[in-house]
Amino acid sequence: MLLGNYYRVDSIRKEDGESIFDVSLVPDCPVYDGHFPGDPVSPGVCNIQMIKECAESIVGMPLMLEELVQCRLTSVVSPLTCPHISVYISLSEGSGAGFVLKASLRNGDVSCMTLKAVAVQDPYICSE
Repeated sequence: MLLGNYYRVDSIRKEDGESIFDVSLVPDCPVYDGHFPGDPVSPGVCNIQMIKECAESIVGMPLMLEELVQCRLTSVVSPLTCPHISVYISLSEGSGAGFVLKASLRNGDVSCMTLKAVAVQDPYICSE
């Protein structure tokens, strides 16, 4: 889980059928020691995990991204140049027991990343 180490959720709101998570990136997260020292860039895989964790909080269960249908990195995300970003998430029922997850990371009006995926309840995590 990256929550608390890589990012913090400042607020959550709903708007036009989307859940919007306003987050702060944590600049002293160890991931930036290697990506890249002195000029930190948020790894795409960490941003995908952040989206997944936000989606899990919406549905209230652990999720696994079964398929990444589309993922576009359109602008650099860095804790120094854009320490506060917004995660926009739209979830709808997919075929079977899954969800269609559409998400984007935005720095104000600038889109940094878009993602479309199929998410299912994580079969490897027991829920009690």
